[in-house]
Amino acid sequence: MSDAPSSQSPNAVWLLRRLAAYLRPHWRWQVAAIVATVVFSAAILVFPWMTKILIDDVVGVGNLDLLGPAVAGIVASAMVMAAFNLAASYLFTTAGEQAINDLRTQLMGHTLRLPLAYFRRHRTGEVVAHFTTDSVAVTGVYRAALGAAVAAVIELTVMLLVIAVIDWRFVLVSLVIVPIQATLPALLGRPQRRAGEREQSALAALGGLATEMVAGAREIKAFNRQGWAARRLAVDLRRLFSARLRVAALQHARLFFDVVHELIWVAIFAVLAGAILGGEIEFGVVFALAMYMSYFVRPAYVLMSAYGETQHALGAARRLFAFLDTPAEPVRPEAARHLPAIRGEIAFESVSAAYESGAPVIHDVSFTAAAGRTTALVGPSGSGKTTIVNLLLRFLQPSSGRIVVDGRDIAAATAGEFRRQMGVVFQDPVLFAGTVADNITFGRDHISEARVVEAATIANAHDFITAMPQGYETQIGERGLRLSGGQAQRVAIARAIAADPRVLILDEATAALDAEAERLVRAALDRAAEDRTMLVIAHRLATVRGADRIVVLDAGRVVDTGRHKELYGRCDLYRELCDLQMTPTGETGL
Repeated sequence: MSDAPSSQSPNAVWLLRRLAAYLRPHWRWQVAAIVATVVFSAAILVFPWMTKILIDDVVGVGNLDLLGPAVAGIVASAMVMAAFNLAASYLFTTAGEQAINDLRTQLMGHTLRLPLAYFRRHRTGEVVAHFTTDSVAVTGVYRAALGAAVAAVIELTVMLLVIAVIDWRFVLVSLVIVPIQATLPALLGRPQRRAGEREQSALAALGGLATEMVAGAREIKAFNRQGWAARRLAVDLRRLFSARLRVAALQHARLFFDVVHELIWVAIFAVLAGAILGGEIEFGVVFALAMYMSYFVRPAYVLMSAYGETQHALGAARRLFAFLDTPAEPVRPEAARHLPAIRGEIAFESVSAAYESGAPVIHDVSFTAAAGRTTALVGPSGSGKTTIVNLLLRFLQPSSGRIVVDGRDIAAATAGEFRRQMGVVFQDPVLFAGTVADNITFGRDHISEARVVEAATIANAHDFITAMPQGYETQIGERGLRLSGGQAQRVAIARAIAADPRVLILDEATAALDAEAERLVRAALDRAAEDRTMLVIAHRLATVRGADRIVVLDAGRVVDTGRHKELYGRCDLYRELCDLQMTPTGETGL
């Protein structure tokens, strides 16, 4: 957790300090940018003074010997200004983009460490918004505060010193400029920050809804609910419209800067005109002063604009840091020990668990899954089967009791170490855009090409993969949409067994398949089960008839355990579940 201020809402200083932390690793780019800005500011000093020499000494006095040096100085200073202004901008931008990339990297790492309960509470689009709209908005802080503001401060300091050397009275005029231009942005700062936060929240909500609508397009069309979807979208669009109008109104209030800017120039020219008419100053000096004053006014204006942009971006920063401060799964629990290679004996010892609602979903569950054997979990919907899998995968923590593997409490090892020795196949597996081989290796570089083929062969997938145009290098599309349901499931099985896990978990792995696809997948699972501990959840009880042990669950409790024949003879619930799946010939299908 961060050292957030004690108040409910972190203030701007705290947000800026935290954002600045991402810049520290890239200080070399910042130093180079500041050096480039100093050179640019030095070139600004030369340009007006060379112009003054051209006016007073060449044109006014007729000293043609100074014509060449004056013109050369003007050209050289202009080229240096252009080159180093570009360099400073590039260097500041590089530092800022590196900082935002570091922030996005941290965002992704944090997202993947969040407990699954977080994703049950928040829509996908809202989470994605942190990587898109929020992080894009935060770049405004680095662009405004880092690049424009730092350069403007350097320019202001240099110009103020030069003006003081020429005529100290003009320093007083210059010093009046900054307070005048700072007044309105200071008044608008907090409203802009709040408006920016509302805008980012509205964008995130709209993104979440859009994600739901795209994912649910089939259901929306099938139920003819396009009008309902449009009304939901209209609500979020109105909210975004209102938020953006507020932001726009505050931004347009800054147009008052232009009026202030013009009034400042009127004051400057009035002072300069008085000096000329009084014969106190040469015309060339007046021209140079006017240019120096313009160089002074411009960065002052930039500073005030940067302030407004920063305030708007801080609303997004607050959302980002609230997300980053959400408790994640510990990388390594206290007193965690290294987990050696497991045999795969799993034991639930008086385990109870509840989700966030607080109501227990399993109660005092105890059973043992022998190493190298197949254990099936059966029961009606809501009996706690998937909760047991979530507990074993460390997606959920027991409220009491413990889970042990080979006699070791799994809570004593890191989740990552434990999961690396397990494989899982879900009912609706998610495949990723890429090749078949990419999805089987799943980013595990140690898995060889030969092992990929071996895993696919075990999963009964090798034949259909090699029949594809590019074989294992065939692109399967987003979520594997170019594959049939049975093919996708077999690729998921190959992915699960490619790393040779000691425990293989099957969560309704054949529930959505037709009879032929289920036959092929079941054959694949029979081969995958050799020498592995299998934990199988199944609604189709025919898929678990050969299990070494069947655990019958009801209402979150273990009702009975045993093999099929003995359970069918003594367990009323198990017999009822079997009879509900009776074949047309009157047999149980088991």
